[in-house]
Amino acid sequence: MSTARDPREALPTILHSPVRLAILGALRHVQAADFGDLQRGLEITTAELSRQLGVLHREELIEIRKVQRHRHTITRARLSEQGRSRFEDYLAELHRVAFGP
Repeated sequence: MSTARDPREALPTILHSPVRLAILGALRHVQAADFGDLQRGLEITTAELSRQLGVLHREELIEIRKVQRHRHTITRARLSEQGRSRFEDYLAELHRVAFGP
């Protein structure tokens, strides 16, 4: 009888959403990203991006900041330190699930 844990159990379900994966993947390679740039790059609606950023922010995977730029308020998102670590762990576990140990 095997006592090995199923590697799929280590995958946090909050990250399974294709949109949230795409957001985290995009933020993984930059210091921060503007809301508009994310929306255009991911080709999703304002409402959907706002909703997904809210989920990631509540889970403390990202940080959201409002900055003033030429009389406009810009929303900027970045991976939190905890978010970066959790996302890297997720990717490693996903790799193990897909390709084995």
